[in-house]
Amino acid sequence: MGSNGKTLLESGHEAEWAELNREKVEYRRRSAAALTPAERIAEGQRLSQQAVSLLASAIRSGRVPGRAFWA
Repeated sequence: MGSNGKTLLESGHEAEWAELNREKVEYRRRSAAALTPAERIAEGQRLSQQAVSLLASAIRSGRVPGRAFWA
């Protein structure tokens, strides 16, 4: 909690959230720039596998029609 007794989730902290979001974007930009081409490929493959797993899970749960897997 801040000195005024509010948490960051309450209204009135837009400037703090904007700064946190800027820092996160900058961190991700620097992290991505530091990857070698082989690391970029591996990361892309990992993210693709994660996306397929998420879609398969959604299909199994009945939230998405099975044909979505082949769309």
